[in-house]
Amino acid sequence: MRIEFGWTLDRAPWQSRGNSDGTNKAGTTVVTGPLGLLGILQTRLGTTRPTVERSLRIAQYRSLLTQADHPWYRRSFANDPWNTAHHLLQLRDDAIEAGWHLTTDGQDYTRYLRLDALATVEKHVALGPPHDPTATLAPGRADDLREVLELLQLHGASWPLGIDTVELRDQRAGLPPVWQDIVSALDDAGVTITEASPITETPKLTIVRGQDEWSTAEAAARYLAHASDRERISIIAGDSTTVLDQQLARRRAPALGVPKSSPTTPSAQVLPVFLSAVLPPTDIRRVAEFLHLSFGSDGAETPALTLVPRSVSSTLLGALTQESGISGDSGSAWMRALAMLKARAHENPDTASKAWETARTLDGLLRVSSPEVDEDLLTIKSLQPALDWLSSRLRNLTLSQQKTATDNGTTATFLAEASNHIASFRAALTALDVDTLRVRELFDIAESCAPQSAHSSASAHAAAWTVVNDPSEVPADAETIVWWSSRRATQSEAETWDPAEVEALTAAGCQISPATERERLRQAAELRGLRSAHTLLCFCPDTVRGEEVSLHPVLSRLAESLAAADPEQFETKSVDAVLSHPTITKPVAALIDDESWRLNNLTVATDLAATEVFEPPQTVSRSLDGDFTHLLPETLSYTQIDQLLSDPLEWTLNRALGLSHGYSFDIPTDNRMIGTLVHAVVQHLVDAGETRGDNNPMASVIAKAFDRLVPRFASELLLPGQLTRRNTIRTTALASLIHLFTALKERGVRITAAEADFTYDWTLIIAGTPTVIPLRGQRDLEGTFDDGRPAIVDLKWANFDKRYRTMIDDGEAVQLSVYSRTADTSTGAKPLTSYFMLKQGRFVSTDSALDPNFTVGAADSFDDEGNGLGGDPAGLWPIIQRSVETALTHIATGRFDSPSGDVHAELQTAPGARNNEVDKTLKALKEEELAEQRLFVIKPQSYSDFNLIYGIAGDHS
Repeated sequence: MRIEFGWTLDRAPWQSRGNSDGTNKAGTTVVTGPLGLLGILQTRLGTTRPTVERSLRIAQYRSLLTQADHPWYRRSFANDPWNTAHHLLQLRDDAIEAGWHLTTDGQDYTRYLRLDALATVEKHVALGPPHDPTATLAPGRADDLREVLELLQLHGASWPLGIDTVELRDQRAGLPPVWQDIVSALDDAGVTITEASPITETPKLTIVRGQDEWSTAEAAARYLAHASDRERISIIAGDSTTVLDQQLARRRAPALGVPKSSPTTPSAQVLPVFLSAVLPPTDIRRVAEFLHLSFGSDGAETPALTLVPRSVSSTLLGALTQESGISGDSGSAWMRALAMLKARAHENPDTASKAWETARTLDGLLRVSSPEVDEDLLTIKSLQPALDWLSSRLRNLTLSQQKTATDNGTTATFLAEASNHIASFRAALTALDVDTLRVRELFDIAESCAPQSAHSSASAHAAAWTVVNDPSEVPADAETIVWWSSRRATQSEAETWDPAEVEALTAAGCQISPATERERLRQAAELRGLRSAHTLLCFCPDTVRGEEVSLHPVLSRLAESLAAADPEQFETKSVDAVLSHPTITKPVAALIDDESWRLNNLTVATDLAATEVFEPPQTVSRSLDGDFTHLLPETLSYTQIDQLLSDPLEWTLNRALGLSHGYSFDIPTDNRMIGTLVHAVVQHLVDAGETRGDNNPMASVIAKAFDRLVPRFASELLLPGQLTRRNTIRTTALASLIHLFTALKERGVRITAAEADFTYDWTLIIAGTPTVIPLRGQRDLEGTFDDGRPAIVDLKWANFDKRYRTMIDDGEAVQLSVYSRTADTSTGAKPLTSYFMLKQGRFVSTDSALDPNFTVGAADSFDDEGNGLGGDPAGLWPIIQRSVETALTHIATGRFDSPSGDVHAELQTAPGARNNEVDKTLKALKEEELAEQRLFVIKPQSYSDFNLIYGIAGDHS
């Protein structure tokens, strides 16, 4: 065996083509770096052992730190045990690699606190495999390295290594001391050691700069797609090739498939999302993320794989969108969802029983018997059932995927990585040998156990060229190097030990490799890799992800050589002047000349494509010929009426045609969540009889109801850091509800119901034909006066009450008008209707006894009787009916209007952008409708879900 060894060649995806003398003698030539050579030597010496994951060693070392209890790290360990153990293990391994032998050096380290701490811990170390009950720490790479060196020095000369030659790409004297010792031991064992001849030639350098990744990638892809002699090209992928692969695919050239530099894989998110969901206190948004977690699919025709079956997750997520909490109350949305899944299982046991079992298990993990957390300490044993379910679920998904998939796609890889992540996590927890653990440390452990391989958005294709990730990995026989994203990406080496510690370790026989020497070794390898080619073509954008970037430092070394080799051309030794010289750096735009694209010796014919222009729409409304009565609604509600009065086209798309966002969920938060909670408190008080007769609920009763319902409707308020917010909302709600009940009692209103359902058969004249459409909804609070006159109050939790005052004054209180019209009244008197602003504790009404801010005649009346626009919601009904009849008639006859959308299209204004002209036009449109005795409700167009479909959101393609 012949070995070509380079300090940075562990990732090199190539092998030597023949030997250094140009021959191709029989035998095996292996190109490798330190990790690869260590593995070969372990195999030849018979010291290989199963790989132990670093997280397991950290867990073992954490236990050793507990036993040693050294004062230097005691405080840090108490606050952050896992990361303290991680850091100290790195120091320990670095010292061991340098040759530290605690048991034999006999040194006193009391003056050096870090070394003294490491020495104290090392006294408790007993190296051995994890299955050895006497072992306290599994050997790491440093231990393996020292073991190999000792065996080579003892038995190398008499042991058949089977290695003929080791050729060093780096200078022998520049290697770290321990590797110099290994090379010397191999030399003593009879292995021929040679050094590659130094390369002094400087390649022809060209740097192509684009404004961004996209323009730069287009130039790089054009060169690669048309370059001849591809087998002589070596590509350095200095960054993710996602953008470059897109341009290569357009030109039918092979993709490189190099992922982003981040080592974390998407599969590493499964465990943290799951832990965030099941650990108390329940964070309802993390629960929703867990229920919605999808693994994607291997193709457009295969459904996305989900952690929780869709039949279960959609039902439970639907419950969470109704009530932002998980409650065991029999009437809660969560329990109703479980009852629905159970009923389906009874009706269709063959297809729905597994879904019910999954739902019941999840209910147990999330509500009934969630893991035990007390004072931020998790009882590890209580977490095991949750981890058992997750492991079992991933195993079942893997088995089903293997049965259905025809090849080993990305989904199978994802599942395997997620399963391995959980297995490593559980092994680390076992190795800790503790009963309780801080929740934060639990997530630190999960992060340490995460899979480290990155994933690309495109798979690499077979191609004649060689793709490497660093200049030092370029093969020696490369003719041309194409360097994609030739920017500074790596950080310089940092010193591990301070000078006093280096002196102490040296006295103990260690050989510390300074960071400057390691940095020099890396830079020399990078420069040697670039010098191996005749042509170096760099593609580097000026900005990457919005940030300016600088060229890789190794190019500065090449610039120095270029300036020295050709002083007449460059006339300066300034590196910046050389790298910016017009013969070196070429902007992307300068590559196009007349009807061709030129770069170095490559010329590509080009054509001038016609610019594709996308015209923005001038109108959104549409008219079609035909009968569209099939689109008419079977039932109506206030929200549908509000939609018909503002945007009939939106109603058609949403309600009649059923268009909506893809499967999604919207967990109530902020005002929606709090409003739902306080509504529930009011309903509970009314249903419990606290408002019956002359009774008004006491503050303590309201407070008790509020506290009881928070977990069901606003569990977010129970999370850490929410106590002040919860108390503020609680105080506001208590004061507001006391005023609500007191004011209604003083006004003579006797409360009769809360959240009361109603149905009203509404006869509408649509396209000349009387049509009965049921009008349905719920009234927040109902009551009656002594004379039988109804009173209806709609509860609102909003930041401001001005909007509702304006709605009443301007005749837009459609909701109150609907409630008034549909109320049962035996006396014929118009019901009292009012908004009650829960946050402000204030009524907004036309009844001055409830709302002192109401002034009769504050707005102009619509007709002589004062009905309509003068602050009489009941009198607004005729105009509402006329407006709805007109809107539905238009829809039935093929006219689909979007008044606000038309205004934005005509004025070329994006929804949400402030524009006085839009406001003026909409107000004028409203006045025109009022003149025709119809109501147009102005709503912010930014709230519409259909702006992209309308073509007014800025994307006109």
